[in-house]
Amino acid sequence: MFKSNKYTTWYYNIIDSAQARNLPRKTAGTEIHHIMPKCMGGERGNNLVVLTTREHFICHWLLTKMV
Repeated sequence: MFKSNKYTTWYYNIIDSAQARNLPRKTAGTEIHHIMPKCMGGERGNNLVVLTTREHFICHWLLTKMV
């Protein structure tokens, strides 16, 4: 579904880092992100990760380059 390019690599690097640090969901400056977008069949559960606001913006930008 996603292209195999540098943007996909960057996206998954951000996701992997966020999953490893395990930020609390209700922290100021964080947002919940669907790893696989809901419009592409992503569900809840293991598909959610907590990102900083900046990471969340970057991930959505990267998603436009990945499809």
